[in-house]
Amino acid sequence: MHDLLNDETKADRLLDSLAGYIRQAEKNGQSLEGLTKQNPKDYALFLIEQPTTNEEYRRRYHTMIEASEELKSHEKTQANREFDWAIDRLNDVQVKLQDVEMRDVSFLAYTKIEAIKSSRRVWNQFGWLLGMILAFAYANLLLVMDDVFSLRLFTAPATPYPLDYFGFVLPVLLTGAVFGLLTRFRHHFQTLGRRILFALLIIAVYVGFVLLTQPILFSLGWSFLIQLTPVYALILLAISGFMAMWTLVEFVWKNTRCHLGNETLMIYY
Repeated sequence: MHDLLNDETKADRLLDSLAGYIRQAEKNGQSLEGLTKQNPKDYALFLIEQPTTNEEYRRRYHTMIEASEELKSHEKTQANREFDWAIDRLNDVQVKLQDVEMRDVSFLAYTKIEAIKSSRRVWNQFGWLLGMILAFAYANLLLVMDDVFSLRLFTAPATPYPLDYFGFVLPVLLTGAVFGLLTRFRHHFQTLGRRILFALLIIAVYVGFVLLTQPILFSLGWSFLIQLTPVYALILLAISGFMAMWTLVEFVWKNTRCHLGNETLMIYY
């Protein structure tokens, strides 16, 4: 690299980028066979001939994503669409990616591929659990809304009222589990019409679980009767809402988002 470049600072920057690429690949168990088989001089020239405009970055990124054998077709579309969104934001503020990003475009493509693979594993293996956690928070939100519209939250915030909590929350949790399982097919719900149909399906599933589980619980004599107060409903909403937000941040947002730029300008896409 130093032999090919007269600029030692630029050579060190490219070597640091390559070192980061290798460390990240080893950390994720990614094979380096494709890298080690390349001629060092040819690969050095590839790093040196980095794109200079945002459109060149876009084209090269698309080429690398399309050439990947680790992503499915809809995942390639997702990766390209989200990178395009980031490039468009940079174009809006008239900033060149080259000026704020030290990593080469191959490393950017690699990190996005790994992020999408990680997201796929999370949704496929734990989608049902994520759905139930979100549904639990939603169930408590329904309780609070009932307290608001019945005016209990304002007239008697500490007065208890009986609630069969098990019978109330079970249909919601089951619906959340179904929703979580269906998220592995989320790429089929890109259009507005399909999203509306999917929402109607979830509503139908919830109504079906209500009609199905209530008689079963009643016949088995299973109930979890609690004396609930509007204040306690607010506490349940706060706890479950925090659980839901933390789960989404840790297992979804951090696994799917990548960043561009440096300390002066950072974009998550």
